[in-house]
Amino acid sequence: MNTTATVILSYAFMYFVFFVIVPLVIVTFVMTCIKFFRSNDAQMVDAAVSIKPHLLDQESMNFLKSLKSIASNRYDVLYGASLINVVDIDDSIKNHDEVQDFMEHCHLDYVVVDNESSAVKLVVSNPEESSPEQVKFIQKCLDYVGVQFIKLDKHKQCDPTLIRTALAA
Repeated sequence: MNTTATVILSYAFMYFVFFVIVPLVIVTFVMTCIKFFRSNDAQMVDAAVSIKPHLLDQESMNFLKSLKSIASNRYDVLYGASLINVVDIDDSIKNHDEVQDFMEHCHLDYVVVDNESSAVKLVVSNPEESSPEQVKFIQKCLDYVGVQFIKLDKHKQCDPTLIRTALAA
């Protein structure tokens, strides 16, 4: 009986090595090779991305500062949003994807948002940076949802009293 147990244990050890240990070593080796020899997308992005030196020109920065001073602590000002970030469109529209794509290209310079309700109160934008049909579409959409739209002049300036009255309404 002693020799039979020894033979069984030796076969069990041999099968354990062949079917558990050897596949585990092979899988570990393959996974290590895959880890070291694949190109990492995050490493490629690190090399290709850098911060823009000047996100805003001087006129835009001055207007943003004046808008923040007018808005004080009650409102937040978002810069460089698109219309799709401000207005939701109904999914039942027949050409929903085309309208959504068009709205993504409608540029809004400044969006004033209420701190407490997160409601959009005012949109200030330069119409010269958009096409005439985009400006008409922006005005139509914002009028429909009840958000006031103020156009900037070519020097990115606007009357501060006009902004104050729009925010007071």
